Order: sequence, then C-alpha cells, then structure tokens
Amino acid sequence: MQNNVNIMIDGFNKKISMKLFNKLSTLLDNFSFLDLRRLEKIIISKNFKEDLKALNLNKQTIFKNRYRSNNDTYASVLTFPNNNDFKLILLIKSDLIKNILEDNSKQEYKNTLHILHHELAHIHDNNKKIDAFKDLMKNKSYKGISSITFPIAELCWSEYIANFISSKTALDTDYPKIMADSLALKIVQANQNIKTELLAYKINKKREDLIQSSMNHIESLLISASYLIGYLNGLKITLQELDEEVDYKIETSYFKDIWEILKYEFASIHQVYPHGFINLNVYKNLSYYIEVFFSQMGIVLDENEKSQLKIHIM
Repeated sequence: MQNNVNIMIDGFNKKISMKLFNKLSTLLDNFSFLDLRRLEKIIISKNFKEDLKALNLNKQTIFKNRYRSNNDTYASVLTFPNNNDFKLILLIKSDLIKNILEDNSKQEYKNTLHILHHELAHIHDNNKKIDAFKDLMKNKSYKGISSITFPIAELCWSEYIANFISSKTALDTDYPKIMADSLALKIVQANQNIKTELLAYKINKKREDLIQSSMNHIESLLISASYLIGYLNGLKITLQELDEEVDYKIETSYFKDIWEILKYEFASIHQVYPHGFINLNVYKNLSYYIEVFFSQMGIVLDENEKSQLKIHIM
C-alpha cells in the first residue's frame, strides 16, 4: 500500500472493517499512478458532518476539497501544515465507502470508485500545488478584491482538474449528466436568488448576510461549471454531445460568456500544469474574469488605497 497510509474505520464490525481495509489498500495500489505523497490518513466516518466540522475547526486548514452531487457531501480532502511541510487527510462517509465491497459490476461500486478516484485526484493536485507554492501557502494572504476572487479561482481549478483526472471512472456513472443538470438548474436559481437578495439588501442595508448569500450563490455556480468542464475535457466530449438541452440553456443564458471564459482559462492553465505553476499569477486571468462576473451579477468588488475590500451593490 502506498505511503503506509493510516486507515481508520468507524461504523462497522471487525470483520467488515478488515474487508474495507484490505479493499482500500488494494485500490490505493491501483491508483499508484497518482501522486499520493503527504496522504497521512484516511478516516471512514459514520458521523461525517461532525468529524468534518471538527477537522475544519483547525484554523490552519489550507485546502478543503469536497466531492458533492446534488448538495450532498460524500468525501473531503483536507490539507494541514505539518512542520516544514503539509499533511493530507481524506475523510469519507461510511455509508458511501461500504459500496466498494459490492461486486464491481454494481452501479453502487462504480459510483463509489469514481468518488474515491476524484478525491485521490485532489490529493494529486494538492501535492503539485504544494510543490510549487509551499512557501507562498505558508505566508500568502490575499487582500482587497483578490481576497474574494483568487480563492474562488483556486477552488474552480481544483474541481476542474480533479474531475479531469478522474473522468475515466466517471464513464460508468451518471455524474457528468448529473453535473450538467445541476448547473442548468443553478443558472436559473442563482439569478433569481441573487436578484431577490440584493433587492432586499437595498431596502435594509443592515442585512449584510444577504450580500454574503449572493456571493455564495456565485461561487457555487462557478464551481459547478468547473466540475462539468473538467468532465467534458477529461472525456474529450462537448456539452452538446453530453446533453443538448443543457447546452442550449447555457447558450441562451446570461452565463454564456463566463462559461466560454472558464473553458478557455482552464485549457490555458492546464497547458502549463504542473511545471508552469511558478507563482500564484497562474490564477490571475481567471481571478479577473470572476471579478467581472460578480459585477455582471450586481456585486462590484472594489478596494481602497489600503487594499481593504469594498463592496458596492448595483
């Protein structure tokens, strides 16, 4: 098994736990083509939300990558400082991971295998970014407009590349189609919700939570698009080939321009990945276009002479 990873299993009897341990060990060996350095521990949790919250309470968490489908979180990779380096922990729902004990022809097994592949792809990508940005990750703190746009750009890239890398195991699942349908729905819902919330904020300027909620809608929308583009590029298909209806909805929506920009920027970043990841400017263009999209949605990001963030509502 790679890296002598510590596997902790909760929620099963001893016999099932041993089967899970052996199966996970085998799968880790099967994914040895991925860079799984720094993976210290895999935790199989029956209290996933509570354990995830407890791990996230560590304020030094660097990356928090999660696999989501229809707003359900199945697994999460977290990255923590560790002396002069970093360590990674993979947390997985026990209800999900038990499916790897099914026959590999079963759909439950195929779905779970893909989610595991996706999470290991995050570990691979995190390792590449740590190699490139280790010192920056320890000391860099974004200010002003960048404090909003750069973290979103990093998250978008992270989900794009994880789905690109894990797209092979997505072939036997419905996840690419699920992500397409989810994006089409979010495009409509986000627009409606943001308009309503920003209008409410204009009436009651004390409700700054409405601004944060609107920003969360934008971030979620961009990340969903990144998920989908990762699948499309990894599978070497167009959105029209995957789902003509969703393709038409995007082409006729306000989201069309940022959709095309995301596709172009991910392709550009991917061309220099990972050896061209010399500094955080690799996200600069993507960050700029995210700022433009915020403005399009009615939220203008600004900063004062001290690089302090200012937000204006159109």
